[in-house]
Amino acid sequence: MTPKLLSCSCVAAVVIAAACSQNPSPTPDVVQQARVAGPIKPGDCVEARRRASLEPDLDVDQIPAPVAMKPTPFRNPPPTVFRKDGSAEIRIDVLIDTLGKADLTTFKVVKVSNKWFTQSVRGVIGKWTFTPAMLAGCKVPRIYHFMSTVAPRANETP
Repeated sequence: MTPKLLSCSCVAAVVIAAACSQNPSPTPDVVQQARVAGPIKPGDCVEARRRASLEPDLDVDQIPAPVAMKPTPFRNPPPTVFRKDGSAEIRIDVLIDTLGKADLTTFKVVKVSNKWFTQSVRGVIGKWTFTPAMLAGCKVPRIYHFMSTVAPRANETP
């Protein structure tokens, strides 16, 4: 390498390193401080919704709850969806908006023993009605954790 090319390479490396060392996004400490700003005054819906947008799984006064689980999931399951011991499980997370509707764009499978259960829940949860989460007397969007399990069969030994 020629001395001129070597010095250009060194300058480029220094410029790149300096640019990478600057972090324009907030640090986790700053974000955490924004989330934990003390109690919310009752009726301060702007602040309640701001916090809910920053942390969709935040502690609230009332979590979302199904009002009507119609249609019901898991109708007529094929026998092949259960494990050898007869057990099954599904855990999903979905955001419930302030109107009590599931936002299916946020549908996330946490754990499932067979994809048939996922399809069954995804097909019905968008039709359900929920009471929205409440924080400081205000409706806020919040994650709803849906869980369902089937226990293993008892051993049939005499």
